[in-house]
Amino acid sequence: MIRPLKILGTGLIVLFIVFGFYQKGWAEEKYTVKPGDTLYGISKSFGVSIEALKKVNALEDDSLKPKQVLMIPTQREKKAEEVARKSSDQTPKRLSGEKVKRLSGETDSYVVQKGDCLSSISKKVGLSIEEIKKMNDLHTPALKIGQVLLLPKDGSRWDEEAGELGEGEEMAGASQTEGEKGEPIASTPIGKWNNPEERNLFVRVVKTFLGVPYKLGGSTLRGIDCSAFVKKIYEIFSIQLPRTTREQFSIGKMVEKEQLKEGDLVFFRRRGNSAHVGIYIGDNQFVHASSYNREVKVDYLDAPYYNKHFLRGVRVKELERES
Repeated sequence: MIRPLKILGTGLIVLFIVFGFYQKGWAEEKYTVKPGDTLYGISKSFGVSIEALKKVNALEDDSLKPKQVLMIPTQREKKAEEVARKSSDQTPKRLSGEKVKRLSGETDSYVVQKGDCLSSISKKVGLSIEEIKKMNDLHTPALKIGQVLLLPKDGSRWDEEAGELGEGEEMAGASQTEGEKGEPIASTPIGKWNNPEERNLFVRVVKTFLGVPYKLGGSTLRGIDCSAFVKKIYEIFSIQLPRTTREQFSIGKMVEKEQLKEGDLVFFRRRGNSAHVGIYIGDNQFVHASSYNREVKVDYLDAPYYNKHFLRGVRVKELERES
């Protein structure tokens, strides 16, 4: 009887030792921080992410202290994290049924083709990469062939731009040769650039407004609409423009798209015969306060969206040799 008990006891000890080693492989390791250690270096040494280290150790920032003891995530946790990361990178997130239903009346769909990327789609449809990612809840730039993207309908976006101070009013007689109330467009600019460098400075000033919030009727850095943005920029360079797009449409010298120079105003037709305005900055780009994007931003004239609605260019200031 003693012999079987002895064998059983030995077996339990062996199982305990084996189980202990097995558990050790999956248990959290401890690491004592040395002088010069960083979370980045430790994460590389143990093959875990910085986020995982911070989560396991309840760290609020990346700072470490010598002799601080860190718990290293288990192999099981590492594997789970890796699987989750790969899954989120490779699988496009599905839109909720509620969001699809809400957007269905305002959007068109685009099916990703071979060779497509967010950059190429952005240029095709005239939307920024961030706008496309936001509309489709994309967290990475990766796309799959056959993936369906939601994009705003052309009309719905123009509806968003409507309603600025004076912009919602129809511009009667706003043809390529006549301004409001059928009056002829002025054929000369309001002022002149002192030299090419002043015009370059103008473009740099325009770019400092990028990211300023859009606000209907606003005219400050806390919020501004498209016509107020144009007016404020030109005030800095001693030119007083009218307040509304409807009035700005009838000043200066009309220029064709191919003749645009830095500093020219660019107008786009909206529904109801009204217009939207921006400032041309060269390289086929213009800056405008967009109610759709809710900020001052850069867009491209040859994007289908803006190319289709381009109305005219207006030169407010020019160099002597351009006159």
